[in-house]
This record gives sequence, structure tokens and C-alpha cells, in this order.
Amino acid sequence: MSFFKGSTFRFAFRVAVPVLLVLAGSIMFMLFTLNEMAGEVDRIDDAAIERSVSASLHSLQRRLRDTHGDYAVWDDAAAKLYGQVDQDFAISNYKDGTRSGVFFDAAYLLDEKGQAVFSFRRGGVAPRGALEEFGSPLQALVAGLAGNYHAFDATVGLMRDRSGAVAVVAVGSVFPSSSAVAKPVGRPRMLVLARVLDDLTIRQMAQDFVIDGMALRFDPDKVDHGVRLVDPTGRAIGALTWARRSHGGEAFSRVAPMAYLTLGVIGLTILFLLGIGYANLVAVRRRERQAVYDANHDSLTGLPNRAALTRALGVASRRYPAQPLAVLFLDLDGFKEVNDSYGHEIGDRLLQHVARGFESICSRRGLLARVGGDEFALVLDNRDSVASAEEIGSLLVRYLASPIIIDDRVIVIGTSVGIAVVEDEAVTADELLRRADVAMYQAKELGRSRVSLYDRSIDAEKIDRKRLANELREAVETDALHVVYQPIFDAQTMRPALVEALLRWKHPQDGFIPPDLFISVAEENGLMDAVGNWVLRNACRDALRWPDIRLSINVSPVQFRNPGFDRNLAAILAETGLPPARLEVEMTETHLVTFPDRAQHIVASLRILGVSVALDDFGKGYSSIGYLRRFSFDKLKIDRSLVHGVSIDLETRRLCEATVALGRALNLEVTAEGIETEADGEIMRQAGCAYLQGFAFARPMSAAHITELLDDCNNGSDTDEVLRTA
Repeated sequence: MSFFKGSTFRFAFRVAVPVLLVLAGSIMFMLFTLNEMAGEVDRIDDAAIERSVSASLHSLQRRLRDTHGDYAVWDDAAAKLYGQVDQDFAISNYKDGTRSGVFFDAAYLLDEKGQAVFSFRRGGVAPRGALEEFGSPLQALVAGLAGNYHAFDATVGLMRDRSGAVAVVAVGSVFPSSSAVAKPVGRPRMLVLARVLDDLTIRQMAQDFVIDGMALRFDPDKVDHGVRLVDPTGRAIGALTWARRSHGGEAFSRVAPMAYLTLGVIGLTILFLLGIGYANLVAVRRRERQAVYDANHDSLTGLPNRAALTRALGVASRRYPAQPLAVLFLDLDGFKEVNDSYGHEIGDRLLQHVARGFESICSRRGLLARVGGDEFALVLDNRDSVASAEEIGSLLVRYLASPIIIDDRVIVIGTSVGIAVVEDEAVTADELLRRADVAMYQAKELGRSRVSLYDRSIDAEKIDRKRLANELREAVETDALHVVYQPIFDAQTMRPALVEALLRWKHPQDGFIPPDLFISVAEENGLMDAVGNWVLRNACRDALRWPDIRLSINVSPVQFRNPGFDRNLAAILAETGLPPARLEVEMTETHLVTFPDRAQHIVASLRILGVSVALDDFGKGYSSIGYLRRFSFDKLKIDRSLVHGVSIDLETRRLCEATVALGRALNLEVTAEGIETEADGEIMRQAGCAYLQGFAFARPMSAAHITELLDDCNNGSDTDEVLRTA
């Protein structure tokens, strides 16, 4: 081996190095010269494409302005859009015009005071007016017209709508095109036309101006080339980019082979003769090292794999009790949802990010390994690290307490940590790993993102919860569950307006099982969809008996995470015959914060279906005004923890009154739940609540008692007896 090394050293420095240096110097000089020429050609080409992109954008704006003139400067428009608007004319000319999207996909009319007269978008009625949709950028365009209104005065600008899409917007005055119709006196009405820069529009622009790979990017600060899009307020809202071509590089690739042919032949010959033998030796050694590495490391994160972990555990366990031993088992909370929402590529990059963070924390403390999809394990085999196992686990939990940003996506996950320590008995590596895994699941059951130590009682509790899950599955299949209903009263008339469906389970041996317990078991064991569909189906059937009131059902976040939830709900409504308008679905703030994009899609799908959506437990968790504005809720339910004691605590009363005022300001119907005294109910009614719910008025009751209660209300009878016997 020493002879081999000595021969290689002498050959390299006496022959190979001088020859290779001369050859490399010549090639580098020629490469540098040709590369500079190619770069200059590419820069010229980029400048030309940038001018084409700008021209395509200006052309689109000019076409929208011309279209605006056709629709705004028109005798018929001036005659039928002032005063009482001719609805047929507005629908046939503006609403129908947005359906095809050829010239514009949204049309709005603002009256003389800037208020919305009509709002159309993509062939339907827009959920918001123009100023609400586009905000201050549109106000800036309108302000630019003030005091100088005339025919064809439209101005055009780029701006973002409430959904974040970039649109070209034209706004101008509605005027007659001839003297046959009188001109408006004073401030005219304004017609607003908008066209979203969607993929189809950008493809058309690219085709018209022969631009390859033209695309819209929403974060202009992260674009290295492109035409920045600026709204009328001067704020950058995006950029138009294109696929960079490299004509200089193409020329370089054609010229270079001819220039380097001679040097290439000489260089290849020399390299072949010098390296053929040595390359074979290096390749063999590299393959050996790689094979050993691959057998013991995870290909995605580079961490040791399960095989390496098991081997390290086996070695460490044989040294016990002379050397203490502990295992930390980690599972990422919410990783599956990230994979489902953003795809496996983002999931893989998230795992790499997490692995690097964990590795920096665990460095020199023990062996960190990736043992599964989103599972990691840490082996601690010295006295200091074993003694601080809980502290290390807490550090790992805190590391994921802050959001992670990948490709502008804000990802919120956590980790649950289970710890198993070898104490007074010798255990196998597999058993120690199993105990840490059991402790990890205990951490998840206690609320996730926490550390849990293994205890023998955990195994017993796990077995009991598994038994309960099997019996719950059987209860669903045999209709052993039942639904009760709590009336929700109209705050003004104090007559039942809704009933909230509540699931109950009476176990044959254990009696009534608390809903919090069996719902958590259902969520952990994949039963929530089956349980939720059972409740929806049976509650909808019961609600058919009560045509004068609506049905409210609280849906688990697990059901909302199912991409097919809206389709399941539509199928159940069709099966039972309950009109969608009579159903109200309640969702909690937890799901909004964890998966806002998916929650927004589900809310929109339910509203399209005709089902009302209420935000439940407001005031219990995050209570973000931003989420109330972002999501199109119909109702806001104030949590019982906020209402409790409102009649005896002035601060609580003020907080409740402010919360009700907030809901009403956002055009939300407000329900106060958990009212336990009539005094509390009276205060919430005076505060402006539309509905009241709680034990002060009615406890949950069977469907038969609900029928009796409604019959008595319709007959004008006293309902107290029904409420007492329910």
C-alpha cells in the first residue's frame, strides 16, 4: 500500500500535474473568452424579451380600456344604468359578458356616492363590491378621475383582489355616446371592468408576442428577472417572468467543439492513459464506501437509518447496567396534512429541514436516526445525556414551536416525544424502542407537541382505548349510538329557531361514555368519518320532522381534512331529502389556524352547496379577526367560557358586548352558547345576539321531545313542562 501511494505521488507531481496545468490553463482562457461573448448575447436577448413582455401587458391594458369605452360610453348604458337600473339590461350586457371572460371576467357599477349598484363575476353575482374587492388601489384610480369626468375617461391599473389574484382593472364614467341621451349632471356613475391575469390570459399574451415560458409570479422580491407589476398605490404586487433563452450559450456550444478539438483529443488521450488504472481503483473503493453508507443511512435526510439505530441499541444494551441507556422516539405532528396539502416534494424538503434542526440539537449527545416516514429516534448512552433526556426532548419540541417557511408556504407542525429509560431490568433493543414508541403515542393523546415518559400503565391504557375503538366501530355498525338535540332560541321571540345535534353513546357495560373520550378515540383510530357520517345521516332524517327550524351540526376537524367531505355531505342531503338551506355546519378555529387554505376551500364548497357555515367556540382559542374577514361565515358562536358570569362580572360583560359588536360589524349572526341563567341570557340579548343557547332555556333532549316542544310552541302552549321532562 505504501509503495502504491509513493508511486502515485511521484507520477502525479513529475508528469501529470505539469501537463494538466498547461492543458487546463489553455482551456480556461478559451472558455473565459467565449463565455463572455455568450453572456453579452444573452443580455441583449433578455432586454428584447423584457420589452416584448411590457408590450404584451400594455396591449392587454389598452384592449380593456377600449372595451370599457364600448360598454360605458353608450346611449343605452347611459339611459338604463342611471336611477333605477334596468336589471335585464345589466344581466344581458354585463353579467353575461363576464361568463365567457373573453374581454372581462368581472363588472361592477358604482353609483354617484361610490356605492355598489351591481357586482358580477364569472357569470354570477360577485360576493363583494368593487371597492371591497380591490381596496385602496381602485380608490386611487377613482380619485384620479375626480373633477374631470367625461366620455372615454377610463383609466387602467393592475391590482390584487381579495383572493390574491392579480387583475387588470379599468374604471371610468358612464356617458351617452350621442346627444340623443342627456348627460349626467354632477358626478357620473362609474363602470369598473376587470380581467384576472390567469394562466389562459398569460398564455394568450405569450402567444401574441412570441414569449416562451411567460408566467406570473406573486412575490416580485424573489424574482431574478421579469417585469414588475405595480398597482396604482405604487406597491409591487407581482412580476411577469419568462423562460430565459441562451442564444449565446447555444453559439458557445457550437463553436467550442471546433476550438477545443485539438486540445480535447490530446487531453483525453493523456487523461485516459493516466487515469484508466487509477480510476478503476478509486471507483471500487468509492462503491464499497457508498454501499456501507447506504446500508446505514437514510437517503433523504442523510441520518442513520433504522438498521443503524437497532445495531447501536444492541451494542448499548449489552453494556447495561455499567452504562445507562435511554431512547427518545419522535413523531411529527401534522406532517401527513402537509403531505396531503402541498405534495410529497414539500414534505421531503420539510423532513430535510427538520432533520438538520434535530441534528444540531442532538449533536454530541447521542445517535439520531430516521426510523420511518416522519419518525425519528435518539439513543442516549452516557450518564449526562440520559439524566437530561427530558430536557433534550423539550428542546426538540420547542424547535418546532415556530412556523417553518418553505417556498413561501408557512408550515406549522410539531413533534411528540416519547422517552423510555432502562431502569432495573435488561430489555432488548426492540422492546426499548417499542416502549419509547408507546410513550410517544401517549404524548399525542395528551395534546401533542409534548414529552411523555414511558410508564407501564400506558400499555394498559392503550389496550383499553383500543378496546373502546373496536366497540365504537361496532356501535356505529349496529346503530347503538343516538343523537340528542339542544334547542337554540331566537333572542327576540324566544321561540326555537334551530336545534344542535349532539352525539351520545351508552356503553352496555360502562354506561354513558363522555363525548370527549369517544370522539378522541374515533379520531385516533380512523373512525371519525364513519361516526360523523352516521350523525349527519340520522340528524338530517330527524330534522325532516321539524320543517320550521334549522339543524346545526358540529363537524370534527378530522372530517374537514377529508378532501371529499363536501361530496359526502351532498350525498347525505340527497339521500335524506333535507334541503341544504336548513343545515348549518359548525367548525372550530383550530382547523382554520392549522390548515387555512383547505378550510377556506371547504367553506366555499359548503356555501356553494347551500349549507350555512358557523364558526364555533369563538373566544376559546385564537379568535382572529383576520380569519373572520377571510372566511365567508354566516354565523359566529361565542364560546361558553366567554359568556359564563356575564351578568355578575362587568369586565366579562364588556368583552361579550364587544365580541357581539364585532360579529355584527362583519354581518355575522351571533349566537351565545352556554347560557346558564336567564340574567345572562337577557344581557346577551340586549348586547345584540341573534340566538341564545344553554341550560337556562333547554337541555339536550330526544327527537321526540323536540317534536313535542315545537308542537306546543305552534299551539301557543306553555313549553316549561316539556323542557322539565326532556
